[in-house]
Amino acid sequence: MKTIRSTALFALALAFFAVSVDAQRTRRPAPRPTPKSTPVAANPVISVAKHQVSNQLHNVKVFVDRMGPIAVAIENADRDTAARKLKQSEIAANEANKKKVVAAIRALQEGLVALETDFRTKPQLAAYLPKIEGITSLCAQSEDRAIAGKFVSSKDPLRDVILKLNDTLAVLPGPMIAGSTATTTPARTQPVSNQTTTITVPAPTRTVSNPTAAATKREPAMGMTPGEVLASTWGEPSNKRTSTSANGTTEVWTYSGNRSVYFFNGKVSQVIK
Repeated sequence: MKTIRSTALFALALAFFAVSVDAQRTRRPAPRPTPKSTPVAANPVISVAKHQVSNQLHNVKVFVDRMGPIAVAIENADRDTAARKLKQSEIAANEANKKKVVAAIRALQEGLVALETDFRTKPQLAAYLPKIEGITSLCAQSEDRAIAGKFVSSKDPLRDVILKLNDTLAVLPGPMIAGSTATTTPARTQPVSNQTTTITVPAPTRTVSNPTAAATKREPAMGMTPGEVLASTWGEPSNKRTSTSANGTTEVWTYSGNRSVYFFNGKVSQVIK
């Protein structure tokens, strides 16, 4: 009888223990499905700008690399000319190469001007303007040095342009998308060469839309003042905008037919037709 009671008490104790443990057990809530994040659509303006910055970065890098030995050859030829060691034909060839290099820098500047203008005028790119600002004036410095015969040192401002384009590319978010509305147009090319090196130079094209007016008035040209441009065949612009940086003041006049005149510190630095 005692055995039966002991067994019953033991079974009751086990049952009570089981109930106590079950009461203390914390129930885990049923797992909730994790909401899927909705992908943020890429900003097409920024994506196109990123593509264009990458293109200009490539252009400037290639230009600086190819220009290096040519700049050295030109300055060596200048020294030989001063020492009367060159024939007249060699001097003429060197002078022609100088003009082609200056024209190449101006053609390079055209793409940089258009790119910086996009960052100044498009609200989606305004936050990134401090990174890219100044590339136009830096390229103008490169041109000024080349005109002064300092072809080797004319690469230094372009190296600063490369740094600015790299910094801009690093902060632009999203993917890189090639845009359908390019800011520059393809141009014909012609080589500038010394003995072993060739550099590709976009050849500018000029058009005269009104021969009668052109006979009495000039078209806008490098070095003109605002007053001279107003008196040119283009006349009064449809829009004007001005920006100021530590390097100076840039003013852009726009005309119909996607024509533009860029002034830097009161003188024409670029004409886009």
